[in-house]
Amino acid sequence: MMLMRNLVLPLLCLAALLSGCATNPVTGDQDLVFMSEQDEIQLGKQVQQQVLQQYHVYNDVELQNYVQYVGDKLAGKSHRPNLDYTFTVLDSDEVNAFALPGGHVYITRGIMAYLNSEAQLAAVLGHEIGHVTARHAVRQQSASQLAGLGAALGAALIPGMSQYAGQQLTGMIGTALLRGYGREHELEADRLGAQYLARSGYDPDAMLDVIRTLKSQEAFEVRLARAENREPHVYHGLFASHPDNDTRLKQVVASAEQYKTEKTTFIGSTDYLRRIDGLTFGESTSNGIIKDRNFYHGAMNFAMRFPQGWQIRNLPDRVMAVSPDNNAMIQLNALPADPGLTPQQFMADKLDIKSMSHGQDLTVHGLPAHTATAPINTGNGQNLARVTVIYHDRTAFILAGITRNPRSLGGYDNDFLDTARSFRPLTAAEQQLAVQNKHLRLIQAGQQTNYKDLAAGAPIDKFPEDQLRLLNGDYPRGQIRSGELLKTVEQ
Repeated sequence: MMLMRNLVLPLLCLAALLSGCATNPVTGDQDLVFMSEQDEIQLGKQVQQQVLQQYHVYNDVELQNYVQYVGDKLAGKSHRPNLDYTFTVLDSDEVNAFALPGGHVYITRGIMAYLNSEAQLAAVLGHEIGHVTARHAVRQQSASQLAGLGAALGAALIPGMSQYAGQQLTGMIGTALLRGYGREHELEADRLGAQYLARSGYDPDAMLDVIRTLKSQEAFEVRLARAENREPHVYHGLFASHPDNDTRLKQVVASAEQYKTEKTTFIGSTDYLRRIDGLTFGESTSNGIIKDRNFYHGAMNFAMRFPQGWQIRNLPDRVMAVSPDNNAMIQLNALPADPGLTPQQFMADKLDIKSMSHGQDLTVHGLPAHTATAPINTGNGQNLARVTVIYHDRTAFILAGITRNPRSLGGYDNDFLDTARSFRPLTAAEQQLAVQNKHLRLIQAGQQTNYKDLAAGAPIDKFPEDQLRLLNGDYPRGQIRSGELLKTVEQ
């Protein structure tokens, strides 16, 4: 009888959850999902706020409107045209695009720099719309809930399993944005994207063109990351993981032939290239720039140097650097300074650090500062950290160095202190460097135009000839054709 009582609640829960089947808007099949469309839309709005905390929206109204126009054409021919779709260009040099539940689609200016036609832009947007229409995020989240329920049911039947009863996969949507949805879901998004291209008047073969472009970009990024001693940043979806001669993908694209009409021929190369003439290329100086191991911020007028070999990540609200062995991290944040408080008092009052040791007042390149070691809460308990506060131009710059070992700064404390002591105002030359963005510019090739000469005058630090070939779809050995429009890079 005790066993029967233990089974009642899980079985009732299972019956309730199984009642959450819904008709897939794409296939017409019954999917096991535990979220209504309204809940899906609300979830997308919540995650949207998190996205906008991590990325800035690219400041170009005409380009934003153009991407919305292309996206609306595709969404109107999709399986869920009723959703309120938004298509947003993010001010990031990452090569990425992703979609949230409910119809929020994002594409970075970083990936747009490597595309060469409106049809290719439509291919990327169509793929992401496919994730939305097929409810991939919702289906994955529902699968994780079912896995959690299975563990609970197993705990009732098998003694000793109760420790797993409440476990569920977390961060499902975030994981999908970074790593894709798995091969079958990505192929389904490719198939749907190809359909939406054909229905909207674009040649679905643009999907294959995009994959070739992104495969070239991935190969170059791996090479560049190796030269810079860092991890490569590659597109999360199957655009990057497909071989460009993938048989299944070709079959998926060919399946869209039935939707083609005699008007399904639009490529739009010239129009697209003119739309991205002037696009910011590389890092945006509005958020600071990384050059080798140095960080420069023109608007906030400071520079600093991170330890040799550390991987530096520039985010809208902070800068992070991770040691080569992944055992230590430095994070830089900024808050308004309080002129009534010293840097030490700021640490105690504004950062709520009450327990400090080895405190020391510093003058860092003429700037007042204080440094100390202190226990801080990392979310996984308390770790000992090196915290330094530097006052500069009415701003408190906060550098926190922390190690994986929660009780010791190990051999990294000198790195933390050296980084803090490197903080300084910009020189006049650095100020000019830190406020000038690089931009894509179009030229029309002549008979003598070649990549070697273009690279010689381009403000590109590493492998400039290869990067120009990559931007123009000629990587690794393609040649310029007289009369064509070419992307170049200017300061």
